Amino acid sequence: MSYGDFAGGGAEYVITTAKTPARWFNYLFNDSYYTEVSQTGQGKSAVILPRHREFNREGYKYFYLLDHDTGECWCPAGQPLDTENGGFTCTHALGWSEIRSAHGGISAAIRVFVPREGVREHWTVTVSNNTDRPRRLSLFSAFSLENGGVMGSKCEYEADSGVLSSFSFPYHVFYEEKEQYDNDLSLVYLFSDRRPDSYDCSERNFFGGDETGGLPAAVKRGHCSGLTGEAENPAGVFQHLLELAPGGQAAADLVLGCARTLEEVRTIRDSWLAAGTESLLQEVNGYWAAVSAAFTVETPDSSLNHFMNHWLKKQIVLQTRTNRMSVYCPVRNQLQDALGYAMIDPEGALAFMETVLARQERSGFIQQWIMTDGSPPQKLCLLTHKDGPLWLLICLIALVHQAGDPALLDRQVPFKDAGDSASVYDRLLLAVDYMAGDTGAHGLCLMGHGDWNDPINGPGRLGRGESAWSTMALMYGAAELIPLCRLRGDESSAQRLAQLARRLDEAINGSCWDGAWYVAGFDDNGEAFGTDSDGEGKLFLNTQTWAVICGAARGARLAACLSAVDSLDTPAGPLLLAPAFTDWNPKWGRISIKLAGTAENGSVYCHASMFKAFADCRSGRGARAYDTIRRTLPTNPDNPPERNLQVPIFLPNFYFGLRDSPNFGRSSHHNSTGTVGWMLWTALDYVLGIRATAEGLELDPHIPPDWRWYKAARSFRKARYEITVLNPDGLEQGAVSLTVDGSAWPGARLPYEPGRTYRVVAVLTE
Repeated sequence: MSYGDFAGGGAEYVITTAKTPARWFNYLFNDSYYTEVSQTGQGKSAVILPRHREFNREGYKYFYLLDHDTGECWCPAGQPLDTENGGFTCTHALGWSEIRSAHGGISAAIRVFVPREGVREHWTVTVSNNTDRPRRLSLFSAFSLENGGVMGSKCEYEADSGVLSSFSFPYHVFYEEKEQYDNDLSLVYLFSDRRPDSYDCSERNFFGGDETGGLPAAVKRGHCSGLTGEAENPAGVFQHLLELAPGGQAAADLVLGCARTLEEVRTIRDSWLAAGTESLLQEVNGYWAAVSAAFTVETPDSSLNHFMNHWLKKQIVLQTRTNRMSVYCPVRNQLQDALGYAMIDPEGALAFMETVLARQERSGFIQQWIMTDGSPPQKLCLLTHKDGPLWLLICLIALVHQAGDPALLDRQVPFKDAGDSASVYDRLLLAVDYMAGDTGAHGLCLMGHGDWNDPINGPGRLGRGESAWSTMALMYGAAELIPLCRLRGDESSAQRLAQLARRLDEAINGSCWDGAWYVAGFDDNGEAFGTDSDGEGKLFLNTQTWAVICGAARGARLAACLSAVDSLDTPAGPLLLAPAFTDWNPKWGRISIKLAGTAENGSVYCHASMFKAFADCRSGRGARAYDTIRRTLPTNPDNPPERNLQVPIFLPNFYFGLRDSPNFGRSSHHNSTGTVGWMLWTALDYVLGIRATAEGLELDPHIPPDWRWYKAARSFRKARYEITVLNPDGLEQGAVSLTVDGSAWPGARLPYEPGRTYRVVAVLTE
């Protein structure tokens, strides 16, 4: 069964039933605010700044229509009365969602968006009378609000301003904590463009008890109580009477948000009424149009086009600009998200990376898990993961290439533990030196309490465990830095890095090869893990893909390594490890007690899938790289939305990975994942081969042989390139014969002049 399809050139997804197999939500946000809206209008709302918190306790946003002449009541969005409506659609767009339906000759449209600025969301409900008789209706709009818990909350309506507000001071324990919350957004409010005909401030009064799923008592009697809510669950409910002539229409605009004071809310309301809802929505649409225009692709795969042109960009903007909605995070997330964001806004990405770089110590080390709000370290922040410098190396080098500006390496950034600063270039060399000097008995990088795979916290907890993946990543990073050294005329550093890469290669191939694949590492006792002799966790995807990425796997070992990678493939993509752990494994640690088939314990972990796609490109397997990308998309025909159960407008964290389970392939539904930046980067720069480098844009496609053409447009530095690639002989990889603005052009690097638009035609040749 199909539940919907793309529209609007891929920038919209239209759901055609309220009965989707799971909550098919869109996410709408700005730098300060975030809300989710499902196909029936439900979902949490959260303040991002100044303090991350969800404020609508139950996440409900209910709309009821009452016909005063017949007494019939229905929900135009379906929930909570499970109303059967005709003509139902829910359109999820980049910056808004809209639900449409019809019932008894009345059609309704419910639209929501988050403005470019402000801690609020805007709802517009439009009701139309499609009959030949007058209709007397009431629209009841009900929103759950924040509950003050043991300290209580008070919810009331101010008649003069038309603002309903609920105040609850944040719960705190210590006396001095009070001052920390004085500037918090402790007031949740609701107002409309027209005064309500009645209102409720209490769930109990509106619903008539603690049951929020049935027909509310207030709707049944035709009006709300108008009573203040105190020390109970607050709610924001407005009733608007609608007198509709035959063919007539009426609308109500509602704004839900958070503020510090009621005076601030009044100012917000006045400003909104002056600006108008439609002008604010126009700003939102303009912003997303500009984001989408950073680059565009047109390939034979329409799903890939939709995600590359629109939805991956939206997801990377969310993750980068909101820090994945968290103040507790690893710097690897911040850096990899900024890598993807650099393909849209290199300068903006640099600003995010610089905030991370400022946490690096003069030794070259950077703490992996951090609290970004300055609060005391907790949980993983109290442990020492050793891979932080690796991500500085990998992501900052990629940023320099995406910006096409080697001068970024000269930017000065202060150290965390010293009063002075150093250039980005010097900081990268320090990161290399730290990792190169922090090795164990096998010459591999020490892993401490973990690396990219945090739950592998058993092998190095005593300080002697070594990571094959970290060593491979260091080898890759060192090799990637060498051309930038030479671009700067620093031959001595280039030689030193080349010598280091050879040393790491010897360590990897001298100790990590297990006969058919590379082991995951060595524990504190010097015992290998991720070997053929292990009962579970034998084969770890990352050490195979990164052996290819860094170039350690060559010749027969490369062939065997790729064969091992391919053995992990499934219809939903490659498994992260196999077999999955079914019981506690003290050598591996926390990963082994995660549910088998989920997250890092044997799921199709989408982030690692993109490492695999990147490795495929590095080994000349463009068709397999594309196939891995295709399978990772929620539109994958081998694991479609009807099976993975996810709305196809974002990438999930993982798909359930037990192949013999009826739940195989189901999405985690998390819209936060390092997959996004790597898919953008791998697909555009390596599969399509429109590669940003510090010295200019290059063309080096790695595509499926049945792709006989594709097109792309990409802004790079201050030029624009409109590129057509033709593949008449059905090649997977080959040289390119370039024509630029109608004239033959030698080499694969494209010309550059600020402000120019270049029209490029490339033909793949043997």
